[in-house]
Amino acid sequence: MNRRIIFTTLFTLLFVGVIVVIVVCFIAKNGKRVEEEVLPFWKTEIIYQVYPRSFFDGVPDGTGDLAGISSRMEYLTHLGIGVVWLSPVFQSPMKDFGYDISNYIDIDPIFGTMDDLDHLIAEVHRHGLKILLDFVPNHSSDQHEWFIKSVNREYPFTNYYVWSDGKVLANGTRGPPNNWVSKFRGSAWEYSEKRGQYYYHQYLKEQPDLNYRSPNLKEEMENVLTFWLKKGVDGFRIDALVSLFEVEDLTLDEPVASDSGTDDPDDHAYLNHTYTLNQPETFEVLAQWRHLVDKYPNKVLITEVYTAVEDVMRYYGNDTVPLADFSFNYFLLDSLMNRSELTGDSLKQTVNLWLDNLPPNKWPNWVLGNHDNGRVASRVGKDMVDALNMLNLLLPGTPTTYYGEELGMENTFISWEDTKDPKGCRWGKEHYQEYSRDPERTPMQWNKTSLAGFTTASDTWLPVNPNYEYLNVLAQEEAEVSHLKVYRSLAELRKTQTFIKGEIAFPFTSKDIFSFTRTLEGSEEYLVVINTAVEEVEVNLHQNSNFELPEHGTVVLRSINDTSQHNEIGSVVNLEELLLVPGEAQGDYQHLVILAVSEDDICN
Repeated sequence: MNRRIIFTTLFTLLFVGVIVVIVVCFIAKNGKRVEEEVLPFWKTEIIYQVYPRSFFDGVPDGTGDLAGISSRMEYLTHLGIGVVWLSPVFQSPMKDFGYDISNYIDIDPIFGTMDDLDHLIAEVHRHGLKILLDFVPNHSSDQHEWFIKSVNREYPFTNYYVWSDGKVLANGTRGPPNNWVSKFRGSAWEYSEKRGQYYYHQYLKEQPDLNYRSPNLKEEMENVLTFWLKKGVDGFRIDALVSLFEVEDLTLDEPVASDSGTDDPDDHAYLNHTYTLNQPETFEVLAQWRHLVDKYPNKVLITEVYTAVEDVMRYYGNDTVPLADFSFNYFLLDSLMNRSELTGDSLKQTVNLWLDNLPPNKWPNWVLGNHDNGRVASRVGKDMVDALNMLNLLLPGTPTTYYGEELGMENTFISWEDTKDPKGCRWGKEHYQEYSRDPERTPMQWNKTSLAGFTTASDTWLPVNPNYEYLNVLAQEEAEVSHLKVYRSLAELRKTQTFIKGEIAFPFTSKDIFSFTRTLEGSEEYLVVINTAVEEVEVNLHQNSNFELPEHGTVVLRSINDTSQHNEIGSVVNLEELLLVPGEAQGDYQHLVILAVSEDDICN
């Protein structure tokens, strides 16, 4: 059978930090083409997370806004993504930068007006894209009208939040009802002098938890979803869903975690959260939201679920009771917190962790970064940016990209004086850098003009990374090769039926090598080979692969820092002696993807 082939190989050097990746594709020319099935948008498109404060400042005051996002639609469209996901833009005192909502159906003036959001929704759709909003149902702001009225015991708001009289202590005074700990440190209970009771807060004390045992509260939140669906949004990412319910008996203490690694009782990790996470009622409410959202065609529900893989999979539901379309898969992100964790074996183990546990007929997804974790270039290395973008975009399922990862943006040093993140602030000056999420939330780097072209104001809400003078959109647009151009090529490649519907298999994996194929009958078949070692590696894939692979391919795209003749565009690569060598870093870019095809044909 005559086949055409595309390769991708990966090279790594520790000190230079160079990685070159090769993808290989074979197609049976006379094979029967699989009839293209129309899939929902969330199965075919890349999700791109925009952190609105940091994307672009359209009404110059140093903080990003909705008008700024609307003005960058051409960039987003050309990037190749299909779904724009906005972190919260609702009215908020900003104690947790929008995750403390004081009005679920209005826009905070920091970001603009409702008209600005209506315009953005229209612009997104006009450009053929979709838009998702964050839905934050676990808690509100303590400045929300509901909470103020609940403190005052005004009907029907009396039980909109989780209240307790507390317990009598040995000295005769009253204290919190149990030992539950906030994710932001310290007791999860705060006393209200006015109401004379404690209220529960999984996060900041300014973020009281809502009580879904109140039928009126449940109806309020369903009305919120309906409001935005009627506005034309295409779905929701549901924040902190695992915390939606707590056990009804508030006298129960959570047990100490034996493997927490901390002896600090104010640290959230100190306890096993058996009474505050993944409660059965959470799934019942999610099923109700699923039913509501399904009344509107072609919408998506995505959940944020940081928990064990077997619990994550429960949020898919089943054919009888469908729940989320998928929960974000954070295992790839969590397994790549530093370079020492990156090996061929670890990549395969992490990929299989999700695929092996995936319920039948459910859809996978992959996440490499977000607003709560350091950037890929800073966690794993600048040399890994393109390789991991390739992994993210070419695995089966839906990829999510955090803004700026297509450029290889890096964490920014934030001084204690400039720190904004309350999570970091609560740990104090000596430890804030270990916990602050500010470094990955800094302004998008558009060009080398003042403040990275993010704003024409005199300052920005967080400092701009000093590397913006060479690491920016315009520089990578103008460069012959760049991370940005690799990302666009990958986004185009994954639109093929093979990457949307194809099977995955693993021909060869070792400590240094990770490889996978994507195959679909009658369509392109691809091989991805990644060298995770810190030295040159030569591998014979014919000898080591557990199934037959083709012999040769022709390079059509290569690393920006690879100047070797054998990897020049148009050169033939032999899989019997595939040389995975370190390249030479040039400028500030560390590596690029190589794609290769056979001499007689080119993959579409």
